[in-house]
Amino acid sequence: MDFKPEHLAVEENNFVQNGNYPCSGFVKFVTAHPYITVAVLCLMCTILTTSTLFGSMYTILALIPMLVILFAGVPTGIYFSAKYAKSSDERKKMAMFSSLAVFVCAVVFFLAITMNGNMAIHIMNYALCISAVLLAYLACTHKLNDKAFILIIFALAFAVRLAYVLYTDISVRQHDVGNFDMEIGHCGYIRYLYQNLNFPDFDVRTAWQFYHPPFHHMISALWMHLQTALGINYYVAGENVQILTLFYSSICMVLSYKIFRQLGLKGRGLVCAVAIVAFCPTFYIMAGSINNDILSIAFMLAAVLNTLYWYKNPTFPRIMAISLCVGLGMMTKLSVWMVAPAIAFVFLYVFFKNLKDFKKYLLQFVCFGVVCAPLALWWQVRNLLKFGVPLTYVPALSITSDQYIGNLPVTERLFDFSAGQFANVGDQFVTYGASYNEYNPLVALFKTSMFDELINTANYPKIAVFNIILFWSAVVIGIFGFAAMIYAFCKKKNSVLNNVQKIFVALIYVVFFASYYVFCFQFPFVCTENIRYAVPLIILGAFFTGLAVQYLGKASDKKYKSVARGAIYTLVTVFSVSSVLVYYIVGMP
Repeated sequence: MDFKPEHLAVEENNFVQNGNYPCSGFVKFVTAHPYITVAVLCLMCTILTTSTLFGSMYTILALIPMLVILFAGVPTGIYFSAKYAKSSDERKKMAMFSSLAVFVCAVVFFLAITMNGNMAIHIMNYALCISAVLLAYLACTHKLNDKAFILIIFALAFAVRLAYVLYTDISVRQHDVGNFDMEIGHCGYIRYLYQNLNFPDFDVRTAWQFYHPPFHHMISALWMHLQTALGINYYVAGENVQILTLFYSSICMVLSYKIFRQLGLKGRGLVCAVAIVAFCPTFYIMAGSINNDILSIAFMLAAVLNTLYWYKNPTFPRIMAISLCVGLGMMTKLSVWMVAPAIAFVFLYVFFKNLKDFKKYLLQFVCFGVVCAPLALWWQVRNLLKFGVPLTYVPALSITSDQYIGNLPVTERLFDFSAGQFANVGDQFVTYGASYNEYNPLVALFKTSMFDELINTANYPKIAVFNIILFWSAVVIGIFGFAAMIYAFCKKKNSVLNNVQKIFVALIYVVFFASYYVFCFQFPFVCTENIRYAVPLIILGAFFTGLAVQYLGKASDKKYKSVARGAIYTLVTVFSVSSVLVYYIVGMP
């Protein structure tokens, strides 16, 4: 993965270019092998999620890293900065940096003492502390470029995901999961595969959630077997399925970054787009959710990315990668099919553009189908043939359910944006004590993307005010991203996207948005109005927001465009900070 930005606000000096700076080898490895890095980090995190030996020692262990930062890291940073300082001005900046570093470390040191035993909060504190110190150091040494900024964003966002996993067990804020004593739900599904090492030999409609394709549940069962073989308790191994979902959520950041790069984002526009994805709460929540949602999203993004690669260089290995992503994705969750129309368009375009080589492409398409189709559909075909389960079977709730909203007029559900719906920015469920059921799919889309179903002031009163800031900043970004998308599609001159890319992106947007609305009306219940059925819309919104920054950056001589660009920077910053604050508070005791 090439993190080297095409446009930098400040040129890297020779000190950085030559790699003669602390940890340069580590940074190079991380940027060259992001998937391996994330996997290793997640495996290391099993120490935090598995160990029950520390007990009251957690606080003492939590203080050790802070002491290291305070008494070793800060002096080391000052030493290296002073060594390369070339003027009194730089030395003054380093003095400011060292003062800030000591202050931040002291604050986090105090928090580490007061947050007794809360390892998740300790990790958030360390991440915020190290990020602040590192940003200050890079700014003072003139090394804060886009590359460094994105790496810090990734690191901090990973820490927030990890903290969420640590303070969220598998019985909290989940979707259709249950627990590992049950024989239904996603936990029951994983448990069945774990115990039997075989697929369910019965009509999957008789066991709640067993209708889903089994790939995620297979991986989870094997992961549990590996842990229990090493002596880890069965229930702890079950909790550690969140390590897998943490990995999937984290690589979604990497995949999104690469998609943005392939679509032409660079510079500050790229930074803004990455920040929106990295700090979108949907990905925190899915990092801690052990159903099959986040793995299916990772496969969708991987399929999109490999299609963009194939479009530029249509090789056989690349189309096989697409086939595996789509096939294994649909073997995880059938809704991955929604990326197929956009992929098919690119296939057809390249084929007709290169008719002279039609044999080459026909062979590729045949091989694509031979690999993809069996992986994607074998589970549905098996259940159809053995038990008569319809290929597109989805269980429906009863209309007597207290979350049924099919009795409301269609016009009201589509066009009612009355102020009363925004009196509480949390998703409204009568089941959970709300005065009404959320009924407008678009409003629910924004609410659930920030707070899912249960993160609200009723359950977490301390998030008041911050949750409002987070919600409305997300709404403004969403509106702005949509407007930027329309502008980008209409722009003919100096457009970052070519016509093929425009149609490709438009198809993804239309299919997911339309499918979400169809699903909401086909199954008119509050639980279907959830962002987890349309997550790629977040990626596209982030992309077009970043693209707007890029367009505005080309006309910095016009004052109103500079103001608009600054407004976007501020908006993305407010969104990111409020997101971290809300989920910091949610994890507090």
